[in-house]
Amino acid sequence: MTNTPERQLLVVVRTLTTLNRLQDILTLTRPDLRIQTTFTFDEARPAILSAGVGDALRDLRVAVIPWEQAAKNTFDLILAASENDALHELNGPVLLVPHGIGYQKYYPGGRVTSGMDPSRLVIHDRVVPAAIALSHSVQREQLRSACPEALDRAVVVGDPCHDRMMASRHRVAAYRAALGTGDRKLVAIASTWGTNSLYARHPRLLRELLNELPLDDYQIVLTLHPGVWAAHSPWQLESWLHPELSGGVTLIPPDHGWQAALLAADCVLSDQGSAALYAAAADKPVLLTSSGATTTVDDSPLAVLTRTVAELTDNGLRAQIDAAIEGHMPGRYRSIIDQAVEDTTSGPRLGDVLYDLLDLKRPEPPPDFPPVPDPSPVSHPVTALAAGIDESGKLVRFPASTRPEGLSHRHVLAHADQATLRELDGADIVFAEHPARFDELLAHWPLARLVAAPTSGGCLAHVRGDGDFLLSAEIDPTLLASHLYTKLAVLTDRAGTHEINGQPVTVTRR
Repeated sequence: MTNTPERQLLVVVRTLTTLNRLQDILTLTRPDLRIQTTFTFDEARPAILSAGVGDALRDLRVAVIPWEQAAKNTFDLILAASENDALHELNGPVLLVPHGIGYQKYYPGGRVTSGMDPSRLVIHDRVVPAAIALSHSVQREQLRSACPEALDRAVVVGDPCHDRMMASRHRVAAYRAALGTGDRKLVAIASTWGTNSLYARHPRLLRELLNELPLDDYQIVLTLHPGVWAAHSPWQLESWLHPELSGGVTLIPPDHGWQAALLAADCVLSDQGSAALYAAAADKPVLLTSSGATTTVDDSPLAVLTRTVAELTDNGLRAQIDAAIEGHMPGRYRSIIDQAVEDTTSGPRLGDVLYDLLDLKRPEPPPDFPPVPDPSPVSHPVTALAAGIDESGKLVRFPASTRPEGLSHRHVLAHADQATLRELDGADIVFAEHPARFDELLAHWPLARLVAAPTSGGCLAHVRGDGDFLLSAEIDPTLLASHLYTKLAVLTDRAGTHEINGQPVTVTRR
């Protein structure tokens, strides 16, 4: 490459959470040929939740140098999202940014605000950061109280993550498409980390939601704080969540996607973590689970939000979610968010700070945030379905592992090649990929009332002892098979024009 960078930027990564935040900020400088960006993390003194940092940096294919080497060099700017690393050992002006929406949390076991620890901000009577980014001017008083020596380093820049989400609102349809949402209501579950988190305190919430939310009407998307992934490992989390993933829950990996999931959501269930504030800032209906958290800063925007939104109770989850969606008033949380984020121009404002510290002329046009990328969710096919008619007369479906209440003509449909033996043993419908297998499947699964397979424009089914039926409609063929099963008990002549949840279906004998 012929270009020789004029400035050296060092990015200090402590956890996956800080890496995610720093990546938002780096979108402002990454196209600039004058800047060489290098990453480092302190492997000898890792954070409690530092697991996965090395792998994440390798996946990003960035230049990484050991901490000891970084400490021997001089940089034009050092960018960090935590004061807990030994930033005083590094040479160059430090820009310290928060890794949440402002400064909403105390460190566990005390009253020191996370991001404003005076024992880390001031070392040997020297204020370490050259600049401390605030999301709102009211946080100056927080900094004055926590560490008055550092007050003159404060710069109000807004919140990069919030503004990047706001710059992504026009892509909601694309995010829903990437998640496979379709016409369903998307219920996003956002859990922070620790013993007071949603995931820790309500481990059965996903299972209860699967019991109440029909698969064709709702999608459940789970986002877990990167600290949860770091504490337990991706393998362990996906192992623990295997029953829920097999039941249709969509999981967002820790590297990116949670912002897109919140933007795509129709309702967000959360706890006292930053995700709740970001969801409220995106003007989403929010329900909070009960929490014994004592680390939320008194009278902070997060504390006010916690007192404002409804608490999700154990009974009637679907009714609570529907009521939150239907009763949501746009702009309901605006006054709270206005106390967390000064405005929505953090891209240009933070760009000014970055380029001032780098002593570089600002590029034209001024840097601003691009939309967040599409999510890359983890999802599994639902291989066995429990279906039936609900109290309103609608055909609804749930994972076969659940026990939905109040269904008439309840039955189980299992996929011939994907379901487990246990699911197939108890199946009323066995669904294959081709009708040529009907005789084989009827012989192999004697308890099945019918077998079915997709066909052009619908579904072909064979009812044991009653012949073949063609169901014509441009809808899910497994739904057509379940519709035919429900009609076996109430119609002597199954041929004709029916309706499935308001959509016409033509049934003919073959």
